[in-house]
Amino acid sequence: MTGIDLGSTRTLIAVGLPLLGGALVVATSILTPRGKAKGLITGAYMLLASIGAACLLYAAIYEMEGASRDRVVQFLVPGIVLTVIMGLFSPVVIKDYQQFEFRKLAANIFRRS
Repeated sequence: MTGIDLGSTRTLIAVGLPLLGGALVVATSILTPRGKAKGLITGAYMLLASIGAACLLYAAIYEMEGASRDRVVQFLVPGIVLTVIMGLFSPVVIKDYQQFEFRKLAANIFRRS
């Protein structure tokens, strides 16, 4: 399998993923308590977790083919990082949005009483 080679884009991945993750964390910390951009934030977490899972799948395929360790690690490291971090924080973000909806509902009930 000739496939994808991340060797030429290592710097982009090494700089881009942390910047994207940091921007997502800042956006989450600002927008989640206000209940804004729910689809964008949760979608971004799920997208990055899915990209991580795809990287793990590519790493597994390359490992089964007997590709060099360098090629396998190119996909394994970002795959593990994205899948674990985004997979762990996705439910937390969803729970925060649910808590916002509960607070909003409780405030409406309080106003009516």
